[in-house]
Amino acid sequence: ILTLIMKKIIFLLLIIVSSCGCKKDNSSDNSSGLIGEWSWISTCGLAGTDCQTPASAHTSHNLVFTSDSLFYVYQNDTLRTSSIFHTFDSDSEVGYIKYDNDSGNTDRFTITHDTLTLVNLYGFITWVSRYKSIKH
Repeated sequence: ILTLIMKKIIFLLLIIVSSCGCKKDNSSDNSSGLIGEWSWISTCGLAGTDCQTPASAHTSHNLVFTSDSLFYVYQNDTLRTSSIFHTFDSDSEVGYIKYDNDSGNTDRFTITHDTLTLVNLYGFITWVSRYKSIKH
């Protein structure tokens, strides 16, 4: 009986030691779905109000994410900004993009079929923008 108890204690200690040595890595490589070119569909306030589309704004926007972590924003086919981007997960959610430009913004993103949804938090205002995949 003593041997059985010792084996259980050693087994439990091994589990505890191995789990203590594990560190959660919040970095992720979920950027592969982002890679490509995306055409702007709409931007709305979180409540679905105050929406703009390319037709109502009289402008077009394309986003380009490259496999070497470069991000470009084109407005009416003119490059407006570029940056390095990184994707990461939070403790409770996956799918965030951090841009290394002057704004330093972070967006929450999801990709469903061929639609990219970006949730931008600017102070107390939340904007939801949707983009259609045009090149992958």
